[in-house]
Amino acid sequence: MSDLSRKFILKISVFSLLIFIMASVLFSTILKAYHLDALPYLILLVASVTTLGHLWVIRASGQNTMKFTTAFMASVTLKLMVYLFFMLIYLLIDRSQVVPFVLTFITLYILFTIFEVVQVLAAIKK
Repeated sequence: MSDLSRKFILKISVFSLLIFIMASVLFSTILKAYHLDALPYLILLVASVTTLGHLWVIRASGQNTMKFTTAFMASVTLKLMVYLFFMLIYLLIDRSQVVPFVLTFITLYILFTIFEVVQVLAAIKK
């Protein structure tokens, strides 16, 4: 595993922990009525899928532009498919909190996507 990969895993772990702490505080105070028991699992899923996608894209970036572009687009597509599949399964099992679950999931997706894009751009510049 490269030094760049280890640094990304450390950064995404810290980022995930910060999001978990902030979300826990929000769901225990202001958003208490919308508390999600699945929150730690959502963060773990999104962080894991983001990490796998990032490592794939970074490995492709070392080759050529065409492989990087293909890997990036494939990564985004596969992530969306995994997330939609997970959301569908979860919502079929538990329909009691549809709106809080979907809004939380979308928020996590946006936060982790921004984080990954910033990290990919920083890695490409090097």
